[in-house]
Amino acid sequence: MDILFDIVIPVGPNDSNVINNMIEYTKKNIIGYRNIYLISYDPTIVINDCITINEDVFHFTKKNIIDTLGNNDRVGWYLQQLIKLYASYVINGILNNYLVIDSDTYFLKPTSFFNNKLPLYNIGTEYHRPYFEHMNKLHSTLVKQNNNSGICHHMMFQKHILNELFSLIEHLHKLPFWKVFLLSISKKDITGSGASEYELYFNYLHIYHQNKFSIRPLKWENTNNLNNLNNLNNGNNLDYVSCHWYLR
Repeated sequence: MDILFDIVIPVGPNDSNVINNMIEYTKKNIIGYRNIYLISYDPTIVINDCITINEDVFHFTKKNIIDTLGNNDRVGWYLQQLIKLYASYVINGILNNYLVIDSDTYFLKPTSFFNNKLPLYNIGTEYHRPYFEHMNKLHSTLVKQNNNSGICHHMMFQKHILNELFSLIEHLHKLPFWKVFLLSISKKDITGSGASEYELYFNYLHIYHQNKFSIRPLKWENTNNLNNLNNLNNGNNLDYVSCHWYLR
């Protein structure tokens, strides 16, 4: 029996002009999904066969982030990280398994995310010390586990594992997870890159659930050219690409 999952795509203002095209590639190439949820800053963004969720329904707002970290150009970035982690707590009826895909990421080949009932994870090569300092502040057991990075612009989350992670941190700090997440970002890193939801979850899996997932490397790269996606696929045999707004 195949394992069903939902797809969650946070949509911010920088990607509102590319989300329709991104969804076409998602529908075509992600195998085994049930629903696609768009968590959007603009609830009037509506795409066929997708369900739009207003980001305002979450436990936290941009104001909460500004009050904690100050008003800077990273506020929306931290908000999207928390949205990814809290999606299963807000979206009624969402499945236990949900695949987050960054809204600037295009899957070019049919891609599966479960094998023998185990969720599959890709790896990256990024290493940014503040991410690991941040997660170690959340809990002393959360330390980087190997040379691989969990940052590769998508990730399968499982609600029961998020429950464990949140409980671990909330029990220690006696505060809601999202508040601890923000308060643990170092002041010197706030306007840079002070936390990573992907590295946090990826390393938590390695520490507490070593036998409950598999690494399945995919071939991918960042690009600045959305007009040449087919050639990128055919010429480089890529599974997916990401085209970040600052590269376009």
